[in-house]
Amino acid sequence: MVAERKQIRLEIGPKACNAKFRPYLRSRARFRLFWGGRDSSKSDFVALDLLLQCLTLPYFKCVLVRRYANTIKGSQWDTLERVARREGIHHLFTWGVNPLGIKCKVNRNSFVPFGMDDMGKAKSLSDPTHAWYEEANQTEEADADVLSTSLRSSVPGVVFQEIYSFNPDHEGDYKTFWLWKKFFEKTGNPSGTSFSGTLAVDVDGKLVELPYEVLHSTARDNQWCPPERIATYKGYEHTDPYRFRVWYEGLWATKQTGNEFYPGFSRAEHVKPTEYLPGQPILQAWDANSMPYCAMICAQPYRPAPGQLQIRIFKEYALRSPNSGLTPTARQFLLDRKANGWESSALALTGDASLRNRKPGDEHQTDFKDIEAAMLPAIHTASMELWPRKNPGVMRRRDFVNYVLRGGYPGVTVQFDPGCVEAIADMELTQLGINEKHKEMYNDKTLGVRYQIRGHMSDDVDYLLTTLLAAEYAAFKATHGE
Repeated sequence: MVAERKQIRLEIGPKACNAKFRPYLRSRARFRLFWGGRDSSKSDFVALDLLLQCLTLPYFKCVLVRRYANTIKGSQWDTLERVARREGIHHLFTWGVNPLGIKCKVNRNSFVPFGMDDMGKAKSLSDPTHAWYEEANQTEEADADVLSTSLRSSVPGVVFQEIYSFNPDHEGDYKTFWLWKKFFEKTGNPSGTSFSGTLAVDVDGKLVELPYEVLHSTARDNQWCPPERIATYKGYEHTDPYRFRVWYEGLWATKQTGNEFYPGFSRAEHVKPTEYLPGQPILQAWDANSMPYCAMICAQPYRPAPGQLQIRIFKEYALRSPNSGLTPTARQFLLDRKANGWESSALALTGDASLRNRKPGDEHQTDFKDIEAAMLPAIHTASMELWPRKNPGVMRRRDFVNYVLRGGYPGVTVQFDPGCVEAIADMELTQLGINEKHKEMYNDKTLGVRYQIRGHMSDDVDYLLTTLLAAEYAAFKATHGE
């Protein structure tokens, strides 16, 4: 960046920010969420973008918001100064330490600090246009509302923005956190990572649309992040699944509650690269749902030595609307089967017994027959005998699956390929309800449907294990009761 006296010429080089963020420079969206894993350069990008806005907008006053005022200097203030030095624009600003603040020498635009530990001062903020909430996962909704309604100015064409940067590290259930509810759940993106849209607000019969954008990033998106740092975060995969999911994958997670439906599941033990084995049979497990996706998993039972059985879950299918459904899922599998060379493997099916039920108005047709017909080019003739006519009891099969996962049968192991992200999340996050899986419901106003968020892929795992280990399951029921 090169500065000239009154007129500023800004040259934004390719290394000014990481490639993933560049399309978001100078965005005018009302709400902007930059979230994800640690060391992804979220804050670095926000600082760069705000410095550019400060230099170029006719009026700009950004509130630097953190939970405690005394942490702003070591956080946002230092980040802004570091980025300004790196880009050669440090001399265009006055960097106040006592009192804390940053002022542009070119146009008098400014940055002012604000700690949420003294919300009484919020109403005294004079005509701010922007608010940057650093570590927004610690922000209370009521406090954000006060600041949001304080953004105001009479300058024509002024830009108002609220920027939230955070790791999804949240105490308690993240689904109760207001940022997730407002920008993920209510926008129809409960499992979304990067997306955009508008929040529509009815004002006296007229819809006012407020644009928002959400960008997810991890350390792997950061060209400046040392490989050793990335390796540190990835290392939690085998010691702390919560930190691995939040810090490395940068995804929402709920800390272990002691109420997990599958306490026998361990990412460190059960998640490992699981490639397809040529010639070994494939068993598919299907669940009776279409929302939020049609759930199907593919596994190969493999016996590497006498007395050993590896149950290798190598692929999952989670096609979402508008591509969700039994037949589209079957078609996608057939495409993958041909493209990946899986044709040497015999195919068998199992799944939810309710898919055998007759369809209303057509007593000769069932969803099971639809799957069977769609999979006919690949299906093995004996496979239909594996599909249960009655589902195993929810709590008894839970006990059995956890018993298997904990090594209850010597020589029997279960492993998931890391690409089976929905199945792994289900095994980690599904909670125990009253004598069943907790049915956490989501009301999708966009599609006009209400559906259960979790439990579909793990149902497939239940059907898979009780089918492959049918004799063991029968004996387990006899000794543990149905």
